[in-house]
Amino acid sequence: MTKKSETKPAETDHLQLRPEEEWENEGGLETSEPAPELSDMAIAYLAQIQDLQEQLEQENLKVQRLEMAIRGFTMALQEEIKGL
Repeated sequence: MTKKSETKPAETDHLQLRPEEEWENEGGLETSEPAPELSDMAIAYLAQIQDLQEQLEQENLKVQRLEMAIRGFTMALQEEIKGL
């Protein structure tokens, strides 16, 4: 008769969360506290950050297109070499 060995999950596999009513609000969008007034400079910095994040996303899309094009030409080259 073989005995089944139970494997204990690693501590990082499962985290016990406190009940939701004990969670702390970290200042997200659903807070009832008023947002602090931001200076014009802070608003300008936020606008710059948002614009730069959008530019970064566009550049990442360009990189993905270039990588796909390189893969396509690599495959075409391999097919061409096979035909020689």
